[in-house]
Amino acid sequence: MALGFVICERYGCLSEGDSLRSHTAATGPSETDKSQEEHTHHHGGHQESGEEHDHHGNPDHHQHQHSNSLYHHGVVISDSVTCSGVGKEILEDGGNSVDAGIATLLCLGVVHPHTAGVGGVFSGIHYNRTSGTYKGFHSTFPKASSAAYGIPATLQGVKQLHSQFGHLKWEKLFTGATRLAKEGFLVDGSLARALKSNQARIIQSSLCDLFCDRKDTIKALGSRVTNQKLSELLHDVSLNDHFLENLATKLAEDLPQTERQDFVENVQQCRGEINDALVVEKQEYTIFTAASPLSSRIISDLLQRAREQNLPPWSNTDLNSSASTYINLLSTARLIYNNSLALESQRLEGLFTLKTAGSHIGVLDSAGNVLIISTSLNSSFGSMQLFPSTGVILSDFFSHPTDSALLWSCPLVLKLKHDDDGDDGEDGGDEEEEVLAIGVVGGLSAPFAAAQIILNKMNNGKSPLESVASPLLHFETGSPDSFSGCVSGVSNGTDVYRQLLEREEQMQSVEQCSDTTLALILQSHAGHVGAYGAPVANAYTDGY
Repeated sequence: MALGFVICERYGCLSEGDSLRSHTAATGPSETDKSQEEHTHHHGGHQESGEEHDHHGNPDHHQHQHSNSLYHHGVVISDSVTCSGVGKEILEDGGNSVDAGIATLLCLGVVHPHTAGVGGVFSGIHYNRTSGTYKGFHSTFPKASSAAYGIPATLQGVKQLHSQFGHLKWEKLFTGATRLAKEGFLVDGSLARALKSNQARIIQSSLCDLFCDRKDTIKALGSRVTNQKLSELLHDVSLNDHFLENLATKLAEDLPQTERQDFVENVQQCRGEINDALVVEKQEYTIFTAASPLSSRIISDLLQRAREQNLPPWSNTDLNSSASTYINLLSTARLIYNNSLALESQRLEGLFTLKTAGSHIGVLDSAGNVLIISTSLNSSFGSMQLFPSTGVILSDFFSHPTDSALLWSCPLVLKLKHDDDGDDGEDGGDEEEEVLAIGVVGGLSAPFAAAQIILNKMNNGKSPLESVASPLLHFETGSPDSFSGCVSGVSNGTDVYRQLLEREEQMQSVEQCSDTTLALILQSHAGHVGAYGAPVANAYTDGY
């Protein structure tokens, strides 16, 4: 019989489908058959069904398709489709997670100048799977700025990061950002919304040189923007390993003479600080955080309280029925924030003025190494000052952006311990570990949202996609006297927002939460890497 099948196949007696079915009947389902499951990729926030890939470069293997946002080797997620593509190209060129993350960050500084750039700050976490090490990093500052702008610290920090963990040459990481600044980029949805909401201020500032079509008209969605001076600065920095002195002097050219010396000294003293990640270890999980002891304490306390109160799972389908759950969660968070801030001799009221706008990047490479970077200019467009000689927009981080100010950023790695049901050991088996990377950026709610994502995964058994897309409760910044919450979530692929009305214990639909939190999650599983983000309108994955 076997010989007959071989002869028939050789001479075309059987169709391809018949041949495969005959083989399956004789031998049972193969790994190849399992890989034929139909899925879709997520490129730049748009689903493209039917894209096929060779299995790990083997031309003899049947082609197969992936689930949404899953790839074979490496993946990049950010809030820009263009920049996720830039990061993916670095991975394809042999770069590691740090190389791809830095290239993506530099790109965001060009195409999203309202949230990122040379003039801002950053923080993040790096997990090296080979060595098993977790490193947190962030910008450092010599002192607070007394001027109407913050001290730029991004380039100094990423240089330190690349020196320790990068693989490709320094200049290679600037190629995408330099090209976009020189040749131009199209205004995307995120930048268009920021331009519209800040229109009056932009028209009255030097930013109009970049973002106005005419003196009184802001560039619209799809308009082209070029920043020739920024392109020149990035090119110069890419060719100079010792760029600090030149960078400081060049930036200072656009300042009043009386401010230049102090500014130059501050810029030259900025560095990137890299330390072992902060660790919160419990029986079922370990969390490695990079932002600050304050964020770590808030997350840990929220997880403990939520588990003690045994809060039930919630869903998008009937949020009103979950209103009481959210009210309890909001009250718990309010108490924990106040208690944690009291240990730092601060009050929650002092943080309600923080409405930080930020961007973030997640990278998972083929070796299983993870990098998450959060970056910010503080307010949208920072200080609203464009330096004409360099094309740089400085932040408005007037005070030292560490400790409590780093609440705007919450990058972490979560290691979950699962009991193996095998027969090894007297207690029922060994423990398997699942590693996920989580990043949240954008405001006071960052550690609060991170804790909820962890709860979704750890307590409610949700998938990584469900964990980040399920409803998340945010603080509504404003006045402590009217302290309330807003719930964001994803329903049928669309972002939804509902205001929590505490007195009526109901939800009211709104256009958007005032807290502009962005969240992402990365996972390596079954030979693939995946990345998911929320809101979906600001989550773009690309990989290979």
